[in-house]
Amino acid sequence: MSDTILPAGSLDNLKTYLRISSSDSSKDALLNLLLESCTQAAEVYIGRYIIARDIIEEPHDFDGVKSRYLQLDQYPVCKINSIMQNGESLDVASLKADMYNGLVKKSSPWRGVVLVSYKAGIAAGLEDVPKNIQLALWRWIASILSEQESGGLKSETLGDYSVSYYDERQIPPASALLLESYRKVNL
Repeated sequence: MSDTILPAGSLDNLKTYLRISSSDSSKDALLNLLLESCTQAAEVYIGRYIIARDIIEEPHDFDGVKSRYLQLDQYPVCKINSIMQNGESLDVASLKADMYNGLVKKSSPWRGVVLVSYKAGIAAGLEDVPKNIQLALWRWIASILSEQESGGLKSETLGDYSVSYYDERQIPPASALLLESYRKVNL
């Protein structure tokens, strides 16, 4: 994962979801922090970049492996900038690439160390982030804010019996469900 995290949603849309007036800026710093943090956590959860960014010289080791397919770590791929095999530059145009799945096929087997520079992510920019990913982030942030107000305590009551407990879920189930279809599949 890259160091640069681009929030996968706008502050204005998040405030609308949370029913906070656009003119109320008292929580903007917190909301921006939560939006960036939840975006980063969502990317870790799905194993993919939400907003496309550059990957520089991603290494692949083909010593002892005979394959004509190279699986890039991030996909869908927007553009393959360069591929170096054992220090030699390959003609990217001569290779077959399945950009959606991040697969690059070569007519002969890949050999040795291959370095790939490319741009990949689910969305090209903020305006292209799928609505269900944005909703997952908004629900996650709403859950965090709710826990902050309650001190993270949950309670259940059955008749005269009541119990309170601290809930340490990492991702709310509703958010996880919305993100599930974007999870990286390892072959």
